[in-house]
Amino acid sequence: MDGQNFQNGQNTENGQGTPVNNYQDNTSFNQYQVPPTSPQQAPKQTNVLAIVSLVMGILAIVLGCCSAYIGIIPGIAGIVCAIFANKQGKTGLAKAGLICSIVGIVIALVITILGVVGLSILSDYGYYY
Repeated sequence: MDGQNFQNGQNTENGQGTPVNNYQDNTSFNQYQVPPTSPQQAPKQTNVLAIVSLVMGILAIVLGCCSAYIGIIPGIAGIVCAIFANKQGKTGLAKAGLICSIVGIVIALVITILGVVGLSILSDYGYYY
C-alpha cells in the first residue's frame, strides 16, 4: 500500500507507525478561539454623599407631608450633600437626592403656607390656635 497505513485512523509514513501531520498549521483546531480579554476594572465605589442626599431627600418628602416646616431641614441637608457628591463625580443617586430634596422642600413650604392661611381664616371666624 505505498507506505500508508490506515489502521486505527492513522496516516503513517513508511509503515513505521510515525503519524504524518496532514495539517499545514494548527489553525483548523483553533477555529473557536476565545477573544482577548481586557484587564478587569475595579468595581465602582458608591459615593456615600450621594446616598446620604437621597436618604435626606426622601426624609424631607415624608416629613414635609407629615409635619410641614420640619421637612425643610433634611431637604437643605440633602441639597448640600447632593452638591458635594456631584463635585466628586456625577452619579444618578446624587441627582435623585437633589430632586427629592427639592420636592421635599417645596412640599414642606406649600403645606406650611396652607397651614398659615388656614389658621388666619379660622381666626377670622373666632377660632384662635
